[in-house]
Amino acid sequence: VALCGAMGGCLAGPTGAREDFYKPAESDAVHVDEPRLPAESDEGPGDNVPVDFTIRLCKVGCGRPVCPGLTRRGRPYDTCCRSCVVNPGLGFHDQTCGGADGDAEGLRRGACPKGSRCRDRSEAHLADEAHPLDQDYASACGKTGITPEALSLKVIFDWADADGSGKLDRQELQNTFGAIKEICKDHLPEISDKAWHSLDEDGNGVLNFTEFASWAGPRLGLPLGLEKMRHRSMSFLSSTQCQVIGCPCEAFDGGDDLCKCCRHKKTVHSRISDAPDEDVPFPEYWSHREGQDFHEIIDLPAKVDEFQGLLDATFVQKWTRDRTKHNPTNPKVPSGFTVVAVRRNEHAKTWREYGYRRAEILTRLSEEGDRDPIVEYTDVKSVLALTGARGAAADHLAQECNEWYLFHGTSHENAKKIMTNDFSVGCAGANTGTLYGRGMYFAESITKADEYAKPDADGNYSVLVCRVLGGRVRYCDDLEPDPEELVADCISGKFDCVLGDREKCRGTYREFVLFDSEDVFAEYEIQYKRIY
Repeated sequence: VALCGAMGGCLAGPTGAREDFYKPAESDAVHVDEPRLPAESDEGPGDNVPVDFTIRLCKVGCGRPVCPGLTRRGRPYDTCCRSCVVNPGLGFHDQTCGGADGDAEGLRRGACPKGSRCRDRSEAHLADEAHPLDQDYASACGKTGITPEALSLKVIFDWADADGSGKLDRQELQNTFGAIKEICKDHLPEISDKAWHSLDEDGNGVLNFTEFASWAGPRLGLPLGLEKMRHRSMSFLSSTQCQVIGCPCEAFDGGDDLCKCCRHKKTVHSRISDAPDEDVPFPEYWSHREGQDFHEIIDLPAKVDEFQGLLDATFVQKWTRDRTKHNPTNPKVPSGFTVVAVRRNEHAKTWREYGYRRAEILTRLSEEGDRDPIVEYTDVKSVLALTGARGAAADHLAQECNEWYLFHGTSHENAKKIMTNDFSVGCAGANTGTLYGRGMYFAESITKADEYAKPDADGNYSVLVCRVLGGRVRYCDDLEPDPEELVADCISGKFDCVLGDREKCRGTYREFVLFDSEDVFAEYEIQYKRIY
């Protein structure tokens, strides 16, 4: 989930506040029918495309127009549809989203009060009442007067568990597979004999929730749906909790390689408490240099010109389909950006966690040494631009483990949540990207990150400038990449991130995808205005 796919944001912290983390790629999980968009290499919207800047957009940040009309209390709607409110940032929308006509037949039915735990699979019942995986479920709940269930891995598991046994056999999973694939737009491998044996590692013929979530979490990008259980257990969670997006594994169990519980590699199971705090010094340019538990987001008015240079240097006037998808009322590429504010995130706890992770990766790569040297990517545009703008202050990156500064487009509110709570792992979701697998998406170009940025009430957009640990990079310049292979290479194989080179194969942008929240530290927020 989550987890955030970036470009569009991420799950912001343990409170479960969801945002448009993880960039929605070309196959975004949006349930409403959308017009066919031209290929990325085709010409984008021209200057003659009319743009109505008075259109009010959904407050959730999905980029869609608000629903016309008034609420029962006589107030104008400030969201696009009920599905967007129930599953904020996940990219799910009603048939009537934004005032669309929708299917009149489908809009007449109510919702089943049993929700995902309903066991009645008769055709008549499924036709008469909506359930959590149905497109009209949220609106049907409004008609029936019941609270809808937010979509999560647990909701999908409970719905697939048709006999209520608490386990899924292969037929039960297969029966629900079509609905699951609709959620992630076909970016799931078929359940072949080989795939099933991989899922059912203990060979008992069924999957429990942990086995299901370990497989589905990194691929679907949905919240676990176990918030209450997780909060009750936080006091005794092991320090080796798996950091792969959406994985419920709470402790590494295995030998030197893969965890027996989740089958993810040992290096993505964190050991935050193992290192003393003083082993991770704070950056010399921070205002806070002492203390163990400080957190302050500091305004930097003197840095506006400096970061304006960063945006100018990484601006590329190229259009992609994602811009039209996430800016439907204004798909034109801006001619530039004007920085209005810069803030630095000085957070002791998340910085230490990031520092421990960096030390771990450096140690691992050093031990592997000449036997398996990594490829260092020293041409990352945002790093070159920021180093040029900030001089020595930006020259503290560990090049030998591919540490970079990258952009992550989001909204101002979600930027504050991420800087306060860090990128969430316990839940994965919010418009998750699928082109290179579910993960946190980042860009080296401000123009690419801007595709997923959302305006605040003053019309200012936000982008995070994050430190990112690329480690061992899985390079991919395939026109149609295999997301399943890429995810497996990173969460179970030797790689730490994916570099998707659409600049080479499409002439657009390079994208960087990470699957471990410990590999990212959100250090700056830039607020800016678009120029047309």
